[in-house]
Parts: sequence; C-alpha cells; structure tokens
Amino acid sequence: MQWKSYVQQVIGSDRQVDVARKTGVDQTTISRWLSTTEEAAPRMSSRAVAAFARGYQRPVLEAFVAAGFLTPEEAGMPAEPMVDLTKIDVSDLVAELNRRLNPNSPSSRRNSWPA
Repeated sequence: MQWKSYVQQVIGSDRQVDVARKTGVDQTTISRWLSTTEEAAPRMSSRAVAAFARGYQRPVLEAFVAAGFLTPEEAGMPAEPMVDLTKIDVSDLVAELNRRLNPNSPSSRRNSWPA
C-alpha cells in the first residue's frame, strides 16, 4: 500500500485540521501527503510518520512499511493488506470476534483478514 492510500484509509472522513490536532503533525505536511500522486511519494520524516501512527493508535512499523521506510519482511509483518472493516459483513465480524475471544471453541474459524 502506498503512503497516500494508507493515510486516507486511516483517517477516514477526518478533516486535515483534526488529523493535525490528533497526531501533532503539521497540517501542511498532511496536506502534502494527501495531495501528492501515488507515483511521486512525498518527502516525509520518520518522526512525522511515527506521530501519525501513534495519533491513530496504529502500529508504527505498519506506518513505516506504508511510507516505504521498511519492507514488510524487514518489519517482521506478513504482507497482508489493511482491511476496511466497513466492507466486512456483520456476521463475519461477529464470527471473527467470537473466534478471537474463544480460540478453543470448536466453531471458531480462521478468516482471511489479519489478526
């Protein structure tokens, strides 16, 4: 996943001013991240990327991978895409929650989305 897509997915409908307030990252930096094309990755600092991740309670390594600082292998992460929970059927979400809360249950099953 490219940085711009990652940022858009993480912030959802939050306004840039709210993202800046939540993360401590300057609003002009956020604007630059969101206005760049996917092919032309914006300049970014590891400090800003880490602050963004922390502000949204996302793993810093996940953000570093999205920013291109690390590969998923270097971060020790599986190369799985981030799941948009709004696109998952409610019954599948409930089944996954039950599986995670009751890992020894015979009805538990493994979904294809990350743990």
